[in-house]
Amino acid sequence: MSDDERHASNLELFLDLVFVFAVTQIASLIDSDLTAAGVARGVLIAALVWWQWSQFTWAGSAINLQRRVSTRVLVLCTIPATLTMAVSIPHAFGAGDGPDTGAWFGIAYLVVQLLVLAMQGTMAMRDSATRKAFIDYTSLASIAPVLVAAGGLTHDGVRLGLWIAAAAVDVVAALRGASGEWVINPVHFAERHTLFVIISLGEAVIAIGATASGVGLDRTTFTGLVAGSAVACVLWWVYFAFTPAVTEHTLRHAETRQRGKAARDLFTFGHFPIVMGILGYAVVVKHMVADPNAPLSAADRWLLFAGMAVFIGGCLNIQWHVVHRLAPERFVAIAAIGAVLLIGDSLDGWAVVGVVAIVLAVMQAITWRRFRAGALAAVAEIR
Repeated sequence: MSDDERHASNLELFLDLVFVFAVTQIASLIDSDLTAAGVARGVLIAALVWWQWSQFTWAGSAINLQRRVSTRVLVLCTIPATLTMAVSIPHAFGAGDGPDTGAWFGIAYLVVQLLVLAMQGTMAMRDSATRKAFIDYTSLASIAPVLVAAGGLTHDGVRLGLWIAAAAVDVVAALRGASGEWVINPVHFAERHTLFVIISLGEAVIAIGATASGVGLDRTTFTGLVAGSAVACVLWWVYFAFTPAVTEHTLRHAETRQRGKAARDLFTFGHFPIVMGILGYAVVVKHMVADPNAPLSAADRWLLFAGMAVFIGGCLNIQWHVVHRLAPERFVAIAAIGAVLLIGDSLDGWAVVGVVAIVLAVMQAITWRRFRAGALAAVAEIR
């Protein structure tokens, strides 16, 4: 197998198990406070965790982390710290009944980020073509985990402010550094992000199954289980029908100095809304399956709309970067879901979720038909 066809290694899949747990912890954090401020705090933690996972992915795309003993050992050494970070997530803001774990989160985050940046730098600094881009990025990106660690040692508004600043610094660092030359394996890079989408969908499936198991399986629970699973299945179809293929194709055919920017916009920036949309749904569907015949609460309806809008918006963003067009049916779907949720207090929860599944399915059927027509036209033009 050529390096251009390199796939995710067993070591990376093992590392992903920690992030599977981190995703569950983020969903738990969001679920603990469904106010706008509470959800925003959950999104902030998710952004920091996403950036840490992304740092591993950028490093693993440039270096086969499993091939060398030194990188294998370093990645394995990050596992306890990464797991500590994940364990600390529910009380990272010092809220709730548990102890304040902000310091644990911040220090663990700092240790892991600096180790991964060092691993990535071992290759990037050797080549003059990639050295400048790495320095441009790291000169800012290395500040962000320091801010996270400092925030963990403070409290309340200061902690929140420092963590927001860290997330902003990461974004600015990516905007500054990604336009340079980076070593990116298109197959590996795209595959790693599709795996994280699977992790997120897995959180929704676990929420459905665990809740159904907890309340006991009867006809009512089965109805909620089917409705909840239908949305999860359609979300899978919306993303996996063609997004992995077209994003990998775009990344592969990008010019050398544009590949970093494409990777940033399509994956690091582009996939975060998709992941967050699924996680928002995972929180809502757990409540729905617990009592399918009850109307969804106002907070659940708001979060369901936000999750679906963000998910579809992420798909629109990727579409724009790939083909510079936007599918109108996706905007219609967002409006239709919003309209359904406005009257959702008069409908059973399973019915609301079922209608969302139908809206998404119709949207995707139209998009898929247009995509197939465009693909066939392209093949005919080539012939």
